[in-house]
This record gives sequence, C-alpha cells and structure tokens, in this order.
Amino acid sequence: MITIVTGGFYGDEGKGKIVGYLSVHDKADIVVRAGAGPQAGHTVTSNVKVTQVPSGLINPKSRLLIARGTLISPDVFLKEVKEYNLAGRIFIDKGCTIIEKRHIQEEAELVKRIGSVGTGVGPARVERIMRSAKIAKDEPRLKEFLTDVAEEVNTAAGKKKRILIEGVQGYGLSLLDHRYYPYVTSQDTTASQFAADTGIGPKLVDHVVVIFKAYVSRVGEDPRYKQWNQKKADKMGIVERGSVSGRIRKLSDFNIEMAAEAIMRNTGDQAVLTCIDRLFPGNENVTEFKKLTQQAKNFIRETEAKIKKKNPLFTKFHIISTGPDIMDIIDLR
Repeated sequence: MITIVTGGFYGDEGKGKIVGYLSVHDKADIVVRAGAGPQAGHTVTSNVKVTQVPSGLINPKSRLLIARGTLISPDVFLKEVKEYNLAGRIFIDKGCTIIEKRHIQEEAELVKRIGSVGTGVGPARVERIMRSAKIAKDEPRLKEFLTDVAEEVNTAAGKKKRILIEGVQGYGLSLLDHRYYPYVTSQDTTASQFAADTGIGPKLVDHVVVIFKAYVSRVGEDPRYKQWNQKKADKMGIVERGSVSGRIRKLSDFNIEMAAEAIMRNTGDQAVLTCIDRLFPGNENVTEFKKLTQQAKNFIRETEAKIKKKNPLFTKFHIISTGPDIMDIIDLR
C-alpha cells in the first residue's frame, strides 16, 4: 500500500509530525522523502528536526529512502545521518541532483527578491534541466548510501509492503500554479509530482493525505498574502519561525478556497488538521474528539462543511493533531 502525504497550504502544516505518526502507527516498511531539498525543514518532535532525511526516521523499523527528484546537499545529509545515527538504514537514489556551494552563492539574489531561504536548490535544479548538474552517483562521499529508489519502491509495492511517501512544502508554493507565481518554489508540489519524483505511476497510489493547519502560515514574500494585522496577531498570541530560515512566519485565517483546491488538485482522500491546540488553548494532548472543547469542535465541523460546499470530494478531517508529540493525535480513520 502506498500513501503520499502532501501540504495543503504554503508548507509549515506539520507534515513532519504527521509522517512520523503514520510511520509508527501504520507500521511503514519504507518511508520515502520526495521533492525539493534542504530548504524544506520538517519538525518530527521538539527534538527531531530534519531537512534532508525522511521524518519516518522515528520508526527504527522503517527503511528510509530519498527519491530521485530530491536535491541533496552532501554536507547537510551527512550531518543528519550522523546526528540521528541512520547509517545502514537510509539510502539515496543514484540520480539525485547534488547541490554545490556555488549554487548557494548564486541563489543570494532570490533571497531578497522572492524570499527564498537560500539553500541553493533553484540554481542546482536549473543545472539539472540543462543536463550539466552533478548527480549522487558522482559524489564519492555518498557511495555507501546509493540505491535505485524507483526499483525498490515498485518491487516493495508488488510485495504489498507499506510505503509512505513524504512530500514537501505545500500546494500554495507550486511552481505551476499561476495565481501564486512568482512567489513559489522551484517545482510542482502536488501528489502527482511526488509520485513522479519517487519513480512510480499513479495507479500504484492508494491514498493521498493532505495536511492543513488550523490557521495559515508562510515564509517568503508575496504582496497578495493577507496576514493578520498586529492587533489580531497579539490577540492570538501565536509566534512561529521557519524551521530552515528562522524567519518569523506570516499568519492568517484558515483558507477555505485553497483547502478545497488542494484536495482537488491532489485528489486527496484523507485530510489532516494540525495545531488545533494552538488556535484553541485547552485542547493540548487530547486523543478523543469528544474531549475537545466545544469551541474547537465547532470550528472543525464548520470548516469541514465549508470545504465540502466548495469541493464535494472532501469528506472530513481524518486526523487531528493536538500537540507537538507524535501521539498527540485524534485518529478518526
């Protein structure tokens, strides 16, 4: 069974924690990180934050793979392998594009113009398109980690293994969506792209999980983005920083229209709502829906109804996150 996890807004939805939870609860045999590169940080727990390796590292029984569509910074990758003691259970596709130090220098202009986090992904991807990029099989430091991810995943799928594909960033950052361009990332960020990044066809995908936060946040420039004014921000008392850039995230209300679109464009059959405890204090660590505060329950049901009105394919939030621990979860699947 193959499940793809995607973000429904601009990233920062809590994919790291949810992938960590699914890898443990659903006993994933393989967890694949697909797309982007070290510019997309995922927080699994308060003590585990990664930018290159899959968030499924929290399950010691899961085999960890990095798909061919992902860009690799050898320095960052090797640092995370050492920090989390992953040697022997994590592998990189031989065709992954390598980010070199000069790519980071070249991206400096984008940091100012569109709010790029400056990890060199854009220039490295351009070189891949021009067929001049260095790839993983040509990097001596990565020799012991090389594999063919597409072959592994397709073979495992044939054996009915449980495979979790961890997408990155979010629907609103897709390079191909003209409404948000040019304040976007350097690739598409939907489930179909993450399947292609991994090397599988669409018929192999069983579930697509789309993750939304109870409020919207983003890092990066976009003059059209309507963030909370200072008065509301102070009232809400929520302050967040990007896990890679360290910049303060711009916050706004839950976006019904974008959520409905994200479900449609990803053909999502499961939805997740995170950070309900931050929007409505008093719901920390709750694991049963009936134990949520009435205010939180009302918000969830009203939001579900509004999304369904826009997109009848949407059914409900199947998983609700109520805290930073991977087991601070209400699982309604």
